[in-house]
Amino acid sequence: MSFSFHIKKENNVLIIALNGSLNNKQQAENLLEEIDFYFNEGVNAIILDLAEMEYMNSSGLGIFISILTQTRNRNGEVVVINIPKKINQLLVITKLNNVFNIAHNIEEAKQLVVKDNSTVNNL
Repeated sequence: MSFSFHIKKENNVLIIALNGSLNNKQQAENLLEEIDFYFNEGVNAIILDLAEMEYMNSSGLGIFISILTQTRNRNGEVVVINIPKKINQLLVITKLNNVFNIAHNIEEAKQLVVKDNSTVNNL
């Protein structure tokens, strides 16, 4: 299964829908480049929607940690939503479920981003 993504910008929040399997950094190079572009545009809040993700290994987790680190270095926040059961188990085993903000849906995620990021308004 291949990896793909779709980015939607709402105000100053990136909503990134991920699809497929994330197994290595090369798969995510375009994603990381696009996120970098938006960082340079002043965006510092990201919602990662995993509803269509099928698989992720430790390399995929490393990419998530990289996104989280870059975002927090810009005083921003990342919220993860719609986590499939298998990926949730991976987050729990690695204790990363305590590192990432996790929400059940997009509305809850937007509230977390607004609470954690005072520069984001009017979602």
